[in-house]
Amino acid sequence: MSYLWYWPDGGWDFAAWKAKHPWEPVRSEQSGVADPLPLVSESGSGSEDLERWKRERLHWQRVSEELLGTVSDLPPSTMRWEYLGPEFVVSNTPAPYAMRRLRYTLTDAEWGYAWLLTPRGATEPRPSIIALHQTSPSGKAEVVGLEVRASGSYMQYAAELAERGFVVFAPDAIAFGERQAGHPNAHYRYAEEFFEAHPAGSVMAKMAFDVSRAVDLLETLPQVDPRRIGCIGHSHGAYGTLFAMLAEPRIRAGVLSCGLNLLRADPSPDRWWSRTALIPRLGYYEAAIEQTPLDFHHWLALVAPRPLMVVAGMQDLIFPNVGEARWLDQVRRVYGLYGAERSLRPWIFDGAHAFPAEARADAYRMFAEALV
Repeated sequence: MSYLWYWPDGGWDFAAWKAKHPWEPVRSEQSGVADPLPLVSESGSGSEDLERWKRERLHWQRVSEELLGTVSDLPPSTMRWEYLGPEFVVSNTPAPYAMRRLRYTLTDAEWGYAWLLTPRGATEPRPSIIALHQTSPSGKAEVVGLEVRASGSYMQYAAELAERGFVVFAPDAIAFGERQAGHPNAHYRYAEEFFEAHPAGSVMAKMAFDVSRAVDLLETLPQVDPRRIGCIGHSHGAYGTLFAMLAEPRIRAGVLSCGLNLLRADPSPDRWWSRTALIPRLGYYEAAIEQTPLDFHHWLALVAPRPLMVVAGMQDLIFPNVGEARWLDQVRRVYGLYGAERSLRPWIFDGAHAFPAEARADAYRMFAEALV
């Protein structure tokens, strides 16, 4: 069995899920339109246009919630957490920091697992970043620098943020690291077990729920300023960050690296329903993906006006056809209605699926500016 039970080789079977979970596909004005529709008029800038968008925003939020579904989990009655093992001090850096592994309650019956990185000598509450990992069996180990691939040095953004003075929380996503199918800590070991518990939900909705519990935990820590929490991720962590921000308004700023493109431009949109169980209700549109009632420009616009950096490689073979991401102009117009056009920061580069050093440096500066 795969470490990822929500992949086909881990036991995920979309056809079997669909047979057990009837759902009436929703439609919108975007349904059946091959190009992303404008979110606001090109000349929109006044208070009336903003109020109109706010009303439309509620509509798009409802459509999004229909697609993602709802998990059955409830937050724990009392947030509990505990350190697991000793503290490690990383001192071979200009700004040393401490690392401790911990577990915390996602629900009254399920634990999450994470590394907490805290700058040494911190005397005042600091801004905190939730660092979500890419698709890697080790999960949180990679972003904190405990596992380094020959070509993946750009994945250690949790460690780099800690070196810059942020408190960093790096959790395992569901089915990764200490939560993967074969691990003794796993709460779910196969897809059918998950969907029996969450018949109206999706893995993506569960990922967002879990990040909200991380925010709950951070709010209890004396070294964290609860008003200054951000989120960052590459690939799997990028769309994890996006949907976490949609579910969690306490996340003040986000960075998404190489984890999305338009559904309508994606040669493999089944990544969301057949190749994974991330958003299985999108599979109801598999005969014609242009029938989906929204696309990623809607989801990004729902984050406005919070600061958001979108990194994308024009040669990315995993999330291809990004082009110059002109569809982000539609999102920028929504930000403009809030007077926050500069808070949307596209970082498009002529390269492959990666998180370049220059982009990471800009991301860290954005967090420093946004989380003041």
